[in-house]
Amino acid sequence: MSDRPEQQLAHEFRHERTIRRTAVLLDRKRKRIREDIQQLIAHMAFLVPTIEISQSGSETQADLLQEALLRLGDDAFAQMVVQIMQELK
Repeated sequence: MSDRPEQQLAHEFRHERTIRRTAVLLDRKRKRIREDIQQLIAHMAFLVPTIEISQSGSETQADLLQEALLRLGDDAFAQMVVQIMQELK
């Protein structure tokens, strides 16, 4: 019976260690994804041919990117890309 608190403590320790390790891995992945998206946004003009869509030419690369994001249908991803675009301004 005296073994039980030690086992529970060991289980809680392993559980906490696993959660912390998972959080570290997720944070690293999130940073890499953000860096990739930042690079994509910065180089978008080189990757996608620019055309004058409207007569006034007022549609920007950001407008085109937002329209493309809407077509993907992934709101979470679109919000992340828009947030990164705003940070880069």
